[in-house]
Amino acid sequence: MTDTTVSEDWQPLLSKMLVYEQGPQLTILVDPDHPDMWQKEPYFSDLQAWANVGDRIGKYVILFCGDEVRKIEPV
Repeated sequence: MTDTTVSEDWQPLLSKMLVYEQGPQLTILVDPDHPDMWQKEPYFSDLQAWANVGDRIGKYVILFCGDEVRKIEPV
């Protein structure tokens, strides 16, 4: 991720996730060897915040982990 406002916690070697934007979709690829990483902090809060902001501007967050695909819903 090249967004300088995103925490260093999101570096792929640390987070075990790869984040990239494609059109209105923010895509999160979770390392299948670490399937629960996205549910830990600070990741879960960040994903929820991105989904909330995205919802207001016509974007959304999709998470892939192995065969699982999940949309992070805004709250």
